[in-house]
Amino acid sequence: MDNRQALGYMLLACKRLGYSKEQARELYREMYYSFDLYTEEEAEEKGLEWYHSLDE
Repeated sequence: MDNRQALGYMLLACKRLGYSKEQARELYREMYYSFDLYTEEEAEEKGLEWYHSLDE
């Protein structure tokens, strides 16, 4: 999957969740920035680590 496809899925999720254009734009920008900041492996590891830490 390339970055544009991942952004497309993210935007579809925003639509289903009823996000405003500004909320979707904020998430889009942050995701786009994260593509440059992390490798795919780092994103998977750090993202899931953060998600699972929410249960603690």
